[in-house]
Amino acid sequence: MSEQSIFEAFQQKMLARFPGLFTEANEFEAIGITLCLIPIVQSDLLDTIIKQEFGAEGDFPLVGGVRGTQHRGIMPTGETWMYFCCGNDTDKRIHFIQSIPQYLSAPSALLNIEAALPGEPFLSGRLVFSSYFRKHAQDYALVYEQRFSNLMLGGFIESQLSLDDLVLTEPVTRSIEEIKHWEYFNEHANGSVAFTKRIKQGLKVIFFGKSGTGKTQTAAIIARELGKPIYRIDLSQIVSKYIGETEKNLSKIFEAAEHKHWILFFDEGDALFGKRTSVNSSNDRYANQEVAYLLQRIEDYPGIIIISTNLKENIDTAFLRRFHIIAEFPMPDRQQRRAIWEKLFSELPGHAVHINSTEWDEITKTELSGGGITNIVHYALLKANYQKTPIAFPLIKEGIIRELRKENRLTSL
Repeated sequence: MSEQSIFEAFQQKMLARFPGLFTEANEFEAIGITLCLIPIVQSDLLDTIIKQEFGAEGDFPLVGGVRGTQHRGIMPTGETWMYFCCGNDTDKRIHFIQSIPQYLSAPSALLNIEAALPGEPFLSGRLVFSSYFRKHAQDYALVYEQRFSNLMLGGFIESQLSLDDLVLTEPVTRSIEEIKHWEYFNEHANGSVAFTKRIKQGLKVIFFGKSGTGKTQTAAIIARELGKPIYRIDLSQIVSKYIGETEKNLSKIFEAAEHKHWILFFDEGDALFGKRTSVNSSNDRYANQEVAYLLQRIEDYPGIIIISTNLKENIDTAFLRRFHIIAEFPMPDRQQRRAIWEKLFSELPGHAVHINSTEWDEITKTELSGGGITNIVHYALLKANYQKTPIAFPLIKEGIIRELRKENRLTSL
């Protein structure tokens, strides 16, 4: 198969799967869009095409392309675009070079070429999607990945569990139902009910409770049941010591999320949503400006925002007034701990669990979070599997001691 037929076969697959990406493209732009999709979808394809055409490995200036720091495949440059449009035809290449600046300077340009190094031809810059194209292709995750992956401000979270797999209190269950009711209203009734003019778009939720009580897991499950991606925001990457950088980083997140119907999950949210400081210096003033900016962006966000914090008291009251749902995730009581242990043990097919009633009393009297109990069962499962023995009380006790030691509260059972 020739290099042209390999490329055309890939392009036809992209056209069939994502026709909307090519709606506004002319022939040259369709080739450029396809080239931009190759590193995302099939990272070895350009290498394969080059080998088919030239029959050897090495540098081929005619084709162009660059390799990234982490990405091991070839990423297209303007030179790669010219090669696939014009081959080695000098007249066509001259026409391409003369025409491309018009494409790139137009407000509705679909592609862009990153700035080349000083003194090098402008077509040696990397070929990328334009900001216009990204904005008008918000429904295509392929485009979003290239746009958002470099921000490194967090990541999507997923869960294979359902709400039935968790042991939740009645208030938390009711709060989850409220979130579902809001989503149903937002999809089916919003705009048709007169009262909507009195309320702002979006749902703001706070989950508070100690670590390991299921806040993050619950948020991921809610997103899964609503059929929405949930983006966990890494506050350590957002909060910058440089004035103004926090606002820029947050702006990038909200800009990327608002058209994608993401749920935004601020983990350890008191780092940004905490009590505002008194203004004793210019730094305090800028810090408070960032808080005010964040508050405004949250108020304007049309989707669901969930904030997780260990202590509700850490959240500024100015924020609390604007939240619709505040749900506490308490440490499980003894009965709930027993239910968590039993749920986890029931998921261990082929591994007998030998625990009598007296041992159950010993196990459940130790105050542990759901996350801590999960760690203990996992530890006991690994050890029993290695020793080829049932999961018995000594292994569970060993795991509990190990978990308590991690939490710096070791006590005897």
